[in-house]
Amino acid sequence: MTGPVPDFTWRAQMGFTRAELLRALPRAVTPYEIRNTDVNPVEIVFDNHIVHLHTGPERLRVIASLRIPELPVTLEFFGFDEIEFESFLSRFRRYLQKGGG
Repeated sequence: MTGPVPDFTWRAQMGFTRAELLRALPRAVTPYEIRNTDVNPVEIVFDNHIVHLHTGPERLRVIASLRIPELPVTLEFFGFDEIEFESFLSRFRRYLQKGGG
């Protein structure tokens, strides 16, 4: 049996471990409530808006002597219109951006 289809989906490779991502997440998703951080997906909720944050297996990207964590992340958005999706994603990306990009 399958569940509801998300309104929007976003995927990225992020330079975090899962633990680092979860520590940084509260500021990135304010005023949303974060639920079930011990499971995959993590549920992020505000009013009738729900985001499922799925993480894949952690990897290390090795560049010479540099080791950078790499975490596949998928966000599934339920109950969002396009403006709400763009607003959430803009804040999420801004707060979790690393480096000079």
